[in-house]
Parts: sequence; C-alpha cells; structure tokens
Amino acid sequence: MRVRILLLIGVVLAVLAAYAWAQDLSAEDIIKRMSNRAESNTAITEAKMTIVDPNGAQRVREMRTRTKKINGLNNVVTTFLSPPDVRGVKFLVIENPNGDDEQRIYLPAIRRVRRITAANRNESFMGSTFSYGDLQIRDPEEGKHTRLKDMVLNGQPCYVVQTVPKNMNDSDYSKLIFWVRKDNFIPIRGEFYNKDGKLWKVLEVFNLEQKPDGTWVARQTKMSDVIARKVTVMEILKYQINVTIDDSVFTDRFLSDESQE
Repeated sequence: MRVRILLLIGVVLAVLAAYAWAQDLSAEDIIKRMSNRAESNTAITEAKMTIVDPNGAQRVREMRTRTKKINGLNNVVTTFLSPPDVRGVKFLVIENPNGDDEQRIYLPAIRRVRRITAANRNESFMGSTFSYGDLQIRDPEEGKHTRLKDMVLNGQPCYVVQTVPKNMNDSDYSKLIFWVRKDNFIPIRGEFYNKDGKLWKVLEVFNLEQKPDGTWVARQTKMSDVIARKVTVMEILKYQINVTIDDSVFTDRFLSDESQE
C-alpha cells in the first residue's frame, strides 16, 4: 500500500509540475512550439478541395501533395488531378529560412512556370479562400506575440495567442489569434483580421489523427472568408508517411513535365 501511495503522490506531483510549467509558457514559447512541432520526413497526400460560394454553389478539386524535408527544409509540391479545367496545374513551395518561401506554379494553359512574387501573395490560391501568403511557412520572429486567456475549444484545453506582424507592409493582416491545443501544440482555430481591424477569415481544424511516427495530421481544414461569405474545405482522403520521394520532384522541370503527376 505504501508503494502505491508513493506512486500516486509522484504522479500528482508530476502533473502539478507539468501544469505549473505550462502556465509559465510565454506567447513566444507557444508560437515556437506550434511552428516547430514534429513532421514526417516525407509524405504523400491525396485530398479534396471544396470551394463554396455565397450562394452555396460548390466547386470540387482533387489533388496530390508530396512533401519532403531536404537539408532540414520543407519542400511541398501539389498536383491538381481534377476537374479537367485545372488538371495538370502544379504548385511548388520551397521553405526559405531567411525570407519569403519560394513559390512557383505551373499553368498548362500557357505552358509556363510562374513565380509567385511578394506582389502576388494576397491573390487567391486556385479560387479558394486561401491566399498564396497563407500557404507560406512563417517565421515566429516576424510577429509580436501576446498570450491571452486560456480557453477550452471543442472540449480541448487551448492556449490562446495573439500575433501582430512587426512589418505591416509585409502582411495582409493586422493581427492573428490562434487557439493552440495544449497536448500537441496544433492550432485548431485561427482568426485573421484585415488592415481595418475587422475579422476577415476564420481557420478551423477538425479530425486530428496521430500517425505511427508520432506526428499529427488534420483530416479536415476549413477556411471561411466571413467578408466575402466564401468557404474552402480541405479534406484528406489518403495519407502515406515515410515514403520514397525523389528530390527531382521539387524542381521546375517536374512542374513543366506534363507526363508526370
């Protein structure tokens, strides 16, 4: 009995210590943990994008995404598989730790690779509510972070952190607020405010699933443009991790090769 009591006391103390440590996390700590959480070295995803306009009309697009860490940096290429009017469009993102990520898109209609520049960052990605800027990997150092009151969202205890961009000229948003799960540091809600301080977009993450390698995948992501009254839902249909992907997939040559999807 004495051993059990000591074990119980040990568990309680460990929980209390963990709770106290969590309470001491700064906004910067939370954002860094959110940004640097573990990801699979390679993955292939098949997904469905559903775009809903203000009248409820839907456009559905299917795509395949390959991701790979090369020299510690994320490389992502997405190929649109359907419908016919977007089939063959390919979008490449190469993480740049010293500035904006490299983004390039291949458009079969004009048979050329187009580089996404800073001037294009606020443009809609393939007619969705996501902009090209939304698809960048942001450096936590680019924002000033403030920890707000913790909340429970969808039954999950969350840290709530507000981020204000340090350089307003380099952002479409005046501030962002994230609800970050305490157990895995995944944001399950994000609010994006425009330059007038009005709520512009709401990001919601559903159906989180932990993979055998310990990484987490969101089966469904929803981005709502509350001003334009448009919604985009991304749903993962298939997900493979730790698969072989050649580095050549993340090149302009692959983008423009219409024989490869």
